[in-house]
Amino acid sequence: MKYEKKGKYNNNNRGGSHSNGGRARHDGKGSQSRDGSRRSGVFDAEIPAVTGVLDCKGERFGFIRGGEGESDVFVSASNLCGARHGDVVRAVITGDRPAREGGRRREGRVISIEERNPDNIVATVVYRDNAFCAVPDDRHYGELLEINGLGGASEHDKVIIELVQTSRGDRARVLAVLGRFDEIGMDVKSVIAAHNLRTEFPRDVTEQADAYPDVIDNAEAAKPYRRDFRDRVIFTIDGSDSKDFDDAVSVEKTESGYSLGVYIADVAEYVTENSPLDREALARGTSVYLADRVIPMLPEKLSNGLCSLNEGEDRLVLAALIELDNDGNRIKSEVCEGVIRSAARLTYTGVQAMLDGDERLREKFAHVAPSLDIMKELAQKRVKIREGRGSIEFDLTETEIKFDEHGRVKDIAKKPRLFSAQIIEEFMILANCAVAEKFSKVKAGGKKLPFVYRVHERPSPEKLAALNDYLDAVGAGVTCPLNPVPSQVAKLLSRVGEDISTAVAKVTLRAMAKADYQAENKGHFGLAEPFYCHFTSPIRRYPDLAIHRIIKAYLRGGEKAVVKYRDFAPVAAMRSSKAERTAQDCERKVDDYKKAEYMSHRVGEKFVGTISSVTDFGFFVELENTAEGLVRMSALPPAATFDSKRLCISCGRALFRLGDRVYIIVEKVDGDRIDFILA
Repeated sequence: MKYEKKGKYNNNNRGGSHSNGGRARHDGKGSQSRDGSRRSGVFDAEIPAVTGVLDCKGERFGFIRGGEGESDVFVSASNLCGARHGDVVRAVITGDRPAREGGRRREGRVISIEERNPDNIVATVVYRDNAFCAVPDDRHYGELLEINGLGGASEHDKVIIELVQTSRGDRARVLAVLGRFDEIGMDVKSVIAAHNLRTEFPRDVTEQADAYPDVIDNAEAAKPYRRDFRDRVIFTIDGSDSKDFDDAVSVEKTESGYSLGVYIADVAEYVTENSPLDREALARGTSVYLADRVIPMLPEKLSNGLCSLNEGEDRLVLAALIELDNDGNRIKSEVCEGVIRSAARLTYTGVQAMLDGDERLREKFAHVAPSLDIMKELAQKRVKIREGRGSIEFDLTETEIKFDEHGRVKDIAKKPRLFSAQIIEEFMILANCAVAEKFSKVKAGGKKLPFVYRVHERPSPEKLAALNDYLDAVGAGVTCPLNPVPSQVAKLLSRVGEDISTAVAKVTLRAMAKADYQAENKGHFGLAEPFYCHFTSPIRRYPDLAIHRIIKAYLRGGEKAVVKYRDFAPVAAMRSSKAERTAQDCERKVDDYKKAEYMSHRVGEKFVGTISSVTDFGFFVELENTAEGLVRMSALPPAATFDSKRLCISCGRALFRLGDRVYIIVEKVDGDRIDFILA
């Protein structure tokens, strides 16, 4: 899987929250901040302080996760001072303590709660020891909480709770009842509730969407700033189950090479600035693609209708027109407003079949088949160019989850990787690069044009040093420079032995920074691109919509028309990054639930898998079907020990390392967690 691909355009490495160093100011004892969050304790202005997201283990203790190159800060129960899991807190460093994996870990005390965790706490009601209790889905809030206030809930109900502080510790109060824990789809409903996802559109939003006509106004299509592309062979290629088509392509051979057109739905024409649609889209930030449903950023009238580039229907677009030489190098590009009419709605599987020589399909789509052959040729050249430049490839698998007619999981498997999909990925990357470079060089009011970029920064030297420790420990025979260029990381991955290549790829991925949105261009390290943005999915991503609005204003009004977006761009970037992280968490959580559901019917069965992660509490094993479970340290012999540098567990003569193949038996399934034991 690439760093950027159509649909979910970023690397999915799991990283900690950002922690910013600083010096604490003297605020007095037990003062109250202006936003109502609590401050506690007396501290010296010269004591080092950190700010970050708190990762708690119930009421027992927590960690403020370190940022790039920083260690975590341990916070004991007595030093949490009212802070809870997920809160953004500020803490002073009070010393250090031994860490379980060796060495020392910083210890701190919370001095203020900067921002409360907005997530809901979802739990299951149980009856234990003559009392109703709540078992939180997220065990960061504790294993079992006594309930003070049932709120109409019954045993086995899924509920939303709030934590109430008492003299005997946290207690739960039921705020809402979601339904029975064993209802089909309750796992997804619980994830949606926990993350406060917006599933219904407010009335003013739907009214604005419904007020638009179902067809394109001919007068709008004929406006002088719009170019008419309806005579071109333009078509969409998407998954077979896709319903919103926000990108279409055309390609031709020219005397000098190739002419590529990437046509993106002109969503900004309808989602006007600061309108109900715009405010709702910004609040959502992104569409959320869960295993069994989609929570869209925009109402269906737009996402599947007026803004979807449906076959045979006129649609308004922003077009990126790119000229390339015979080797596939970009020569020049242009961005303009236009109108198109898609000639075909193609699928990845169908296009792959045609590229592989399916004559029946090629005859059926004879009007686009020649274009597909040119696309394949151009995409192959683009792949070589990116590889030569040092673009980093992590060949990670995606999961395909299939459901029966009742909504139960009937199968999970690796999603096949088709070159037809890679063709579209290459062209979307090409368009994103061209647009980012063009508008990064435009001035507005004497400054750079306000814009939203997709940024992937260089990994920190500290994380790369830890990666090198691992490479040395496993005898990989390669190291990574501490200030690398992308090609050096790509070369490292290509030089390791096949027996450890998957393990090295996973550890290297974890060493990479996370991609996010920023108002300043800093390039994309993983793609080895100096300019990058997200331009190609405005139906489902707000940053794309944001830059469409800026681009259209510039195309129509020049520099003066975009100065007003100078404050808008950083806000759109920040909120889009946050929404993306929430969506990723939800998508990952739902996948985990569905995989666990499938494996719950296979308790006691034997499988072979690959060790995908090693920790001080055991190691995770990924099966061929992509389900992942934990072999707990407690299930291993007492002599088992964890080596943090080599990322392995030694157990007598046995050594369990990343990438090793092992036989396991499914021991039990609890919610989204799967437990294995060694066979």
